[in-house]
Amino acid sequence: MGWAWGSFAVPDDPSRSGESDIHTPGPVRLLLQLTVFFGAVAALNFACLRRAVRRLLVIMVGYQVLAHDRIGRLLSH
Repeated sequence: MGWAWGSFAVPDDPSRSGESDIHTPGPVRLLLQLTVFFGAVAALNFACLRRAVRRLLVIMVGYQVLAHDRIGRLLSH
C-alpha cells in the first residue's frame, strides 16, 4: 500500500511535489486514499480494538470534511 500511496498521484497536485511516478486521474487517487484510510479502520475493527476504531474513524471523517477543497480538486481532475 505504501508503494501505491507514493506512486499513484495526480499530476501537478499542489499538496505533493507536483510530480508523479504514475499519472492517475483524481477520482482514482481519491479511491486509493479512502481505501488506505478506511482500510486501517477496518483492520482495527477486525482486531477487535473498538475504542481505537471509534477514535480513528472520527479522525478520518474529520479529515475528509476539513480537506473538502482537496477532494474537490481530485474529483475535478
